[in-house]
Parts: sequence; C-alpha cells; structure tokens
Amino acid sequence: MLTGDALDLVRDFDCNASDESDFEKLNHFLKNKALEYNNDSFSRTNIYSRDGICVAYYSLSMNAIKGKKIDVEDEYRTLKSYPALFLTRFAIDKRYQRSGIGKAIINDIIYNAYRNREVAARFLFVDANPRSVSWYLGNPLFTIMYIDLTERMETCIESQIIKELNNRMIKGHGIDYVQKNDEQSNTLKLEWEKILIRHVNEIFNEIADDCCLIKECHAKVKLFIEDNKPKIELNNFNIKDNHKLIREWLGNRDNLLKLDITIPLYLDINKYYKAVFTDSPKRF
Repeated sequence: MLTGDALDLVRDFDCNASDESDFEKLNHFLKNKALEYNNDSFSRTNIYSRDGICVAYYSLSMNAIKGKKIDVEDEYRTLKSYPALFLTRFAIDKRYQRSGIGKAIINDIIYNAYRNREVAARFLFVDANPRSVSWYLGNPLFTIMYIDLTERMETCIESQIIKELNNRMIKGHGIDYVQKNDEQSNTLKLEWEKILIRHVNEIFNEIADDCCLIKECHAKVKLFIEDNKPKIELNNFNIKDNHKLIREWLGNRDNLLKLDITIPLYLDINKYYKAVFTDSPKRF
C-alpha cells in the first residue's frame, strides 16, 4: 500500500502515453491525492515498483451493484444490490505498458479479494475510459453492463441534442414545415412537436455519423416531454442481438466511442478465481 515513505518512488510515474487529459489525471492523483485518500479511507492505493521506481498502481474502494444488471445465480436474483470492489483507478507507467504487468495485477486483485475472509465482494466493478476499454474486454470474463451503458449514452446524447437545439434557436435556424389545409388551429402544439422531432432526428443522425457504434446497432432516438422538458430515449440499442456487436466493437482498439462517458464493466470474482487459479494458486 502507498505510504509516505514511498512517495519518492512515484515522483517520475507517467502513464500518459497518448497525451490525454484523463491519463494525466491518473498521474496527478497518484502523486498528490492517493496518500490522502488512503489516510481518510476513501480508497486504498497500492503501487508496484521495479528498480526503485513505481511501474503501476491501482486504487480500490467498496461498492455495490444495484438492480438486475448482472448475471448471478437464481437464488440471489431477489437481492437489491450485490457486493463489489470498485477499481477506481488503474494505471501502468508508459514504459511498462503492454508488458503483461496489467493482467498480473488484475490476477493479484482477484486472488486477494477471493481469499479475503473479513469482507465479502463477489464482483469487481470498473468504470473504463473509452481508450482503455478494449484492454479490459480482451479478457472474456469482463462483462459490459449494458443497461448502465445505454443510460449513460442517453444522458450524453440528450445533452448534446439540447445544446445543439439551443444553438439553432439562437441562430434562428428552422425546418420548413407546410401545414395541411385540413388541420385545425388547435393542432399547433402538435405541429411544433413534429418540427422539434425533425430537429432532434437531424442532430441525432449527425451524432451517429460521428459515433459509428450507434449506426451499426441501427439505434434510433425517441423524443418525449417530461415535466415540460424534452427527454431522449435511445431505442434499439440495448437489445440482446446487439450485445455481441457492442462488445466486439468496443473491444477493437481502433474504435473509440466519441461520447463523454466511461464504460461500466464488471467481473465475477468467484468465476475468475476458479478459471485462473488451481488448488495451489500462483500469485503474480
């Protein structure tokens, strides 16, 4: 575990091989916040060192996965939540990336969690950065939480659509619409809803052009009004026929989900332990 005596080891740690701000945040946390979080019990950060320098670190905290979002034995499906470890941060120094150390550390986390007799945690939960998700999905035991992923995508897409709608209103942009002669004046509200829907579909199609996964899943967007506010629902995305496609797409390192969200993943600690370790398990 990271202690004050080990701060010199992390001084030169740098996981930012692609000059991304999210990875720079991981560097900053390790050097400036991790010890404070350890002392205040908000997370536990462990470091791995070689030749006097930190080559990797991870942070864990307790969590619970709520609702019917995961695969679990039938006798436990009535539980309202499931105990989980939350892998809040995980980073490898750029000089040691793709060396196999990441897989070894995941194995170590699972080994310790499974054999812990003080606190039970059945699952490992990860909020994966879109640039890192392909690495996790390279392990077939990591599973996407499709319900959460869909909800996050809906929220992000809704935010983008509303922002663009506001921009169009400011610019006075409109879509031509010819009202039929036989329609009555009391249908004006309905006509404006039709115009709004056309705007929304236009903007959604632009988002889909930039985020190929949406298009490949043939997802559609539905607009509805809730408490006098427009809300967006993503349809035809989280369906069983798309799950394999979504996993394969996110598992391809060349694909990047161009939405400002993280990808929720989980892993069954019991199944992982039994798949990886024998009666005399080897620790990495």
